[in-house]
Amino acid sequence: MSNRGDRLRLAMEARGVRKQHALAFQLQVHESAITRWKANRSLSLDNAVAVCSALDISLDWLLLGRGTMDFHKVSETKTVGSEENYLLAPFKQLSQLLSQQTNACLQALIFSLLTDVSPK
Repeated sequence: MSNRGDRLRLAMEARGVRKQHALAFQLQVHESAITRWKANRSLSLDNAVAVCSALDISLDWLLLGRGTMDFHKVSETKTVGSEENYLLAPFKQLSQLLSQQTNACLQALIFSLLTDVSPK
């Protein structure tokens, strides 16, 4: 995602928020505020935190584009020495967004990479 507005639109879609006036009501802001945020216009830190809480998304992802939408959940479950959860959660999220054919291609690519880097 190239900007915060794009990420907000993606998060709303991923969380099933089809009516932005419902989100505006939940956040106690005017609907035009959400329209401005989706256009990548100014968003206060307080409102960004409220949006992330309402949509259950990562603040780091929304504001800076780092990690994934659910990165905050990955961080909570990550334990020292357990990189599997850290890597698996973003792939699970990605696989839900991709078509079945694209998923199959991605899996083939990953398995191909694994065979290339595996000790022989």
